[in-house]
Amino acid sequence: MIFTSASFELHVRDLTVARHFYVDQLGLPVLQETAALNLLAVRAGTSRLSIFANRTDMEGKGVSQLTLGTEDIDATIKELRSRGVDVAGEPIEAKGFMRFVIIFDPEGNSVGIAQHMRDPLAPI
Repeated sequence: MIFTSASFELHVRDLTVARHFYVDQLGLPVLQETAALNLLAVRAGTSRLSIFANRTDMEGKGVSQLTLGTEDIDATIKELRSRGVDVAGEPIEAKGFMRFVIIFDPEGNSVGIAQHMRDPLAPI
């Protein structure tokens, strides 16, 4: 198995409204709040849910992304390419957090492949 975890990314219009729903109403614990990134991250069981606000390309509905975790992104990219997956470019680093690439499923949904540099479920 080349994937060890999964996390999810949601894009919303208003982070305050999203925080009220996910934290206050659903009771999910906060892992990270970073105003500079318009980011609220919460823990949902064994998964990280990263919620970003103020996307300009939303056209009236939310945007989401699945991210699959791997222990060795370079080896995973090599294996995915050998299986015919179109992996364009090299990994990008989110400083101190993860190295990742974005691929697309047949319907055009984005799927991140990430090697985390720290536990994505650890509070900051």
